[in-house]
Amino acid sequence: MTKGEAIVLQATVDEILVLAVERRSEIEGPVNWADLRCVDVEISLLDGHVTVMVEEASPSASKLCRFVAEELARRGYDEVAVRTDW
Repeated sequence: MTKGEAIVLQATVDEILVLAVERRSEIEGPVNWADLRCVDVEISLLDGHVTVMVEEASPSASKLCRFVAEELARRGYDEVAVRTDW
């Protein structure tokens, strides 16, 4: 993945987070809905796995992580892990 591709992935996650805010009653969890954003795209040098980091949600916000991962898969980004942190 190039830096440009990572920036596009980051923007895609931010678009998905806007959708998540609209559906927050379905997602629930410890989330600061007013300030969600993707702050990093990580690529493992060992195995090539991609992880996106979403800030302003608890590390235990599993429903939000699942929602973002499923939306990414629908958009062609298979096997992208999603992490959250405050």
